[in-house]
Amino acid sequence: MKKHLFLSGPAGSGKTALIREALGPSIAMAGGFVTEKAFSPEGRLLGYDLLPAAAAGGAEGYEPLRFLHLSVSPPATDNEVFRVQGVRLLEEAEYYPFSVLDAFGGFELIIPQFRKALETFLSSEQACLGVLQTPEAAEATRRQLGLGEKFTAYVLRLREALLADPDTLILDFGPASEAAARRIVAQWVKEFV
Repeated sequence: MKKHLFLSGPAGSGKTALIREALGPSIAMAGGFVTEKAFSPEGRLLGYDLLPAAAAGGAEGYEPLRFLHLSVSPPATDNEVFRVQGVRLLEEAEYYPFSVLDAFGGFELIIPQFRKALETFLSSEQACLGVLQTPEAAEATRRQLGLGEKFTAYVLRLREALLADPDTLILDFGPASEAAARRIVAQWVKEFV
């Protein structure tokens, strides 16, 4: 089994749910990070927050950091969240038995410090399970946030590097591949968690 396993598929297809279900309470022992949707009391999507992966296991005491604000037009990003907290979470990940990156491959790639930390992390021996944005989702992000073509180049370079890495498997996730993905994720969890 390859050490790095990333699910990639359409938004809302169940990638995060599969990872959290497969890890169960063990996610509280994970390094890395998760991104969470933030909603208003009325149920309106306000943005996305960054949290340590352990927070997804119900661990308390973590303050969510909003990196994408959707309650303003145009949407606003807070690059400092990934420049500081994202980098720190990647650097600290090696001290945990395994890591979760859910999700990456989005606007955070424009931040040089984060790109460098991600490259270092992905070249390490740390086992990692995560969600990688599809090129289509990254393109939607580029349009939504008004990012330039350099962002698209970063996204493509990341995907090419991951596909060429012998320790990485990217699973295309969707209804037709869900059963196979469940088996592969369960096998990864059995081996690395």
